[in-house]
Amino acid sequence: MTYSELTLRALDDMKQLLPLIMLLLWGISTLFGQIPATLQLSGKVVDAANQEPLIGVNIQVKGAQTGAVTDVAGAFSLEASKGSTLIFSFLGYTTIERTVQDATPLLIQLETEAQLLQDMVVVGYKREFRSDVASAISSVKAKDIAKLPVLGLDQALQGQVAGVQVTQATGAPGDDISIRIRGVNTLGNNNPLFIIDGVPTTGSINMFSTNDIESIEVLKDGAAAAIYGARAANGVVLITTKKGKSGKPSFSFDMYQGLQQATNLPELLNSAEYLTIRNEAIQNANALRDPRRQLTGYDPQILDTLPDNNWLDKVFSTAPMSRYYLSATGGGPNGSYYLMGEYLDQQGIYTGQGFKKYSVRMNSEIGNSWLKLGNNLSFSVSDRKLIGSSGDGGGPGNELSGIRYALIAAPVFRVAREDGTYYKTSSELGDPTLYGDGNANPLAFNEATDWNIKRYRVFGNVFAELQPLKNLHFRTNLGGDFLFTNEKLFKERLSPAIYSPTSLNESRVFEQNLVWNNSLDYNLKTGQHKASILLGMEAIVNRTNYLGASANNFSRSDPLFRNINNSVPQILTNLGASGISTEWSLYSFFGQANYSYAGRYVLNASLRRDGSSRFGEGNRYGYFPSVSAAWNVSNEAFFASSKLISGLKIRASYGELGNQEIGLYPYSSLVQTGQRVYSFGGEVATGARLVETGNSKIKWETTAQFNLGLDLSLWKDRLNFTVDVYKKITSDIIVRVPVPQAGGGSNPPYVNAGEVENKGVDLNLNYRARFKDGNYSLTGNLSLVRNEVLSVADSEPILGGFGLSDGPITKTEPGYPIGSFFLYQMQGIFQTQEEIAASPFQTLDTRPGDVKFADLNQDGTINDKDRTHLGSPFPNFIYGLNLNVQYKSFDLSLLAQGVQGNDVYFLYGNFAYETQSRGFNSYRDILDRWTPTNTDTNIPKVSVDDRNGNRRISTRFLEDGSYLRIKNITLGYDLKKSLNWPGIGAARLYLSAQNALTITRYSGLDPEIQANTNDTRGYNVSSDLAVGIDWGTVPAPRTFILGFHLDF
Repeated sequence: MTYSELTLRALDDMKQLLPLIMLLLWGISTLFGQIPATLQLSGKVVDAANQEPLIGVNIQVKGAQTGAVTDVAGAFSLEASKGSTLIFSFLGYTTIERTVQDATPLLIQLETEAQLLQDMVVVGYKREFRSDVASAISSVKAKDIAKLPVLGLDQALQGQVAGVQVTQATGAPGDDISIRIRGVNTLGNNNPLFIIDGVPTTGSINMFSTNDIESIEVLKDGAAAAIYGARAANGVVLITTKKGKSGKPSFSFDMYQGLQQATNLPELLNSAEYLTIRNEAIQNANALRDPRRQLTGYDPQILDTLPDNNWLDKVFSTAPMSRYYLSATGGGPNGSYYLMGEYLDQQGIYTGQGFKKYSVRMNSEIGNSWLKLGNNLSFSVSDRKLIGSSGDGGGPGNELSGIRYALIAAPVFRVAREDGTYYKTSSELGDPTLYGDGNANPLAFNEATDWNIKRYRVFGNVFAELQPLKNLHFRTNLGGDFLFTNEKLFKERLSPAIYSPTSLNESRVFEQNLVWNNSLDYNLKTGQHKASILLGMEAIVNRTNYLGASANNFSRSDPLFRNINNSVPQILTNLGASGISTEWSLYSFFGQANYSYAGRYVLNASLRRDGSSRFGEGNRYGYFPSVSAAWNVSNEAFFASSKLISGLKIRASYGELGNQEIGLYPYSSLVQTGQRVYSFGGEVATGARLVETGNSKIKWETTAQFNLGLDLSLWKDRLNFTVDVYKKITSDIIVRVPVPQAGGGSNPPYVNAGEVENKGVDLNLNYRARFKDGNYSLTGNLSLVRNEVLSVADSEPILGGFGLSDGPITKTEPGYPIGSFFLYQMQGIFQTQEEIAASPFQTLDTRPGDVKFADLNQDGTINDKDRTHLGSPFPNFIYGLNLNVQYKSFDLSLLAQGVQGNDVYFLYGNFAYETQSRGFNSYRDILDRWTPTNTDTNIPKVSVDDRNGNRRISTRFLEDGSYLRIKNITLGYDLKKSLNWPGIGAARLYLSAQNALTITRYSGLDPEIQANTNDTRGYNVSSDLAVGIDWGTVPAPRTFILGFHLDF
């Protein structure tokens, strides 16, 4: 073919392709459009009723970041394109839109409106007007958390929602946070279900940035959550992330730098005080010791040769943190996109701890009037560096705690030798009574611990929405949650008792969760009747693969050699490997019907049928119904003349919910093979043993909840009040049935035997008003809940809190709250030998200065039968207070939260207020111990021997855990006018303090604690069975932040 022929052929091909190219170019120009000429606009916004100027009205160009705020005269100016739309919004007024025609000055008149009951909320698989909702749903909008620079979404809920308690595990970076909605329902998993853009997850929600959140809805009662059936018994949290907005590209940037510091650290004994107390403890012990076992005291002159170390100062330090966030959005008439990236770096206030997170999220939508396609994809990488933050490593699977060693290390314990190398343990110094009986040097312990957890997570969905008819809407959604976790723990030997031998444990876990749901929604409005019906199905498949390996004895411990293949195994058992795969699935159908008449009477009902592979064939399916009704009293004709009440709604609901978080295969027995080998007839046979006894009759745990609510608005919605009273009973709770020893060594089967009741009140109050040059809002919430175990059937009481050798600290049994403290009762301190003789018998060695315990069963002897329920870890009420003030270019926000009436068992008090033979340090408060000349005290005499059992589990260490915490206080300044940069939508500089002030009488490091793994892991015990036991925990830091926000 000649060159001319090739040219003609190419031209002919181009002619064929020309229509397609034109169509493509047209589509691109339609999607992203041409940017019209920019106009300089100005105008004034006034109250439609009295024509007075409105200050602080927000004006936003629709689909863009460009905006303005009215000044003291109600005037504004901004740039906008011809044909664009301006949105005018102001607190308590109707939001209106105006299309830009030309540069003529605008006069905008805003009318007040009753807005509280008209905002939209996410309800299950759809959105509804709040006025058409009859259930208990609390909302947190983007504006409520936009000015709170918290690290995670779970913290964004703290103090914001009535009925929701958020509690940290420790103050270590990246540590878990517990969320409980309306109390503790079950003896197992009490975590709520999270739904993020329609995709359910029970994993961490902190991969998402708080800047990325559009709204959070908390479904608290049975009627609201029943649409999620078997996973909703503990409440549901619906999270909606931001989407792209059509228009020219706009960007949002936010960054801050911060410094964290430990606060309220206890005062420990210095060396001189330590030696004084130790000599006195030896003297008191010698008074009861055999002459051959007498201990020798210490000459105070040795202080000249001993160090005086404050170990808390050595392990705690000021730590930096930083965060950077950038997002972009834009699109055309038929499509939009949204991109964001975030980087967070938080170093720990405790040496050796830290957390880094990288996250990227993107979504896009394209469509027309009847079809829409979209996707939402998030990717995050987190890297957490750990040092044990609480506990002593007791119990299977638990690790030693650095903070514990720092608290108990004697001030005379030398840090290092002359050549700078650390003393690894106190045993290297000699005398265990003086220096400690082998406890680790905290700095050496931190250096010997190399513990990292890396997580890689992909989360997202693709969806299609079809609207073939005006009132008919179909949506199909395919979502996935993929999490890969790599945990690596290298422990370098410190002594025969600590980290011996040098070892490495590494695990890799891959979790896959696939979700496919379809829903068909039909809405009809005719006259004063409005009705809707939703039908849908959902299929969930989950699979988890675990692979672990371990090795002991390493010839080199350099970081480059901390790998399994670098170990030097002396015997076969020095190497280990394990692997397991688990899977479960859920298949569901659901329906929801809503009806309202004249905006006054509302009726909602739903039904879900779940089938779960976690149960045996005869019990796999469960039905979860709900019904709710509401009366919008304020919409009645007789209410039209009311000037005081602008909104009044009465609600009532009932719903049944399920809980499938009970383990994967409780219906099936588990048999272990390969552990025993036998010889039969000259051949080798492998034995088997029963490890877990199954129960094929296991069925759903079910929670039935009644709710009665009232929503009240006064003075044109300036004051809004919501109250909900509820009662929920969880039945068929799974517990283990006891079996006699003749039954063998296998774990007994689970049965549906427990029942727990929670009843309480949720209150929420909001007031908002304007004043000259600004406005303010004040929101408060209060929640009261009472928890009681009604039954555990024939099962024995469930024990928890295995911190000490003399038995568990909590007991769960009928008539008391879950995890109730089961203790001896301290009555005071014996003052004389005559008082001891006249009191119930304790020990032969009881002396003046020892603790006096109550003889509760009146048998004349103090023993284990005198323990009883004497405290609850659950508060009488929790509360939150949120203040927002806007004045000219300044803004101030304050968030306070607290709990009242809960008890904390100060387990570390066994060391803080005692002088043990092991050479541990104590709180400086021990200087106020009992002596013959100091009898007005609650601290007993000191002794290296505890012959009276002063340290036994008792109310001596039970403290009031109530606290009020200023969680966040932020001051911001609007720089937009000062900068006067073209194209700037917003510019704000802010200074923030987190955990600024804590008011409490609790003597531990931090009153905000959940549960320690020492008390749960390895004992097959839920964390809620051992809440509020403080082993000495890394506290939440006080953080000062300087940040900058820019929209352009």
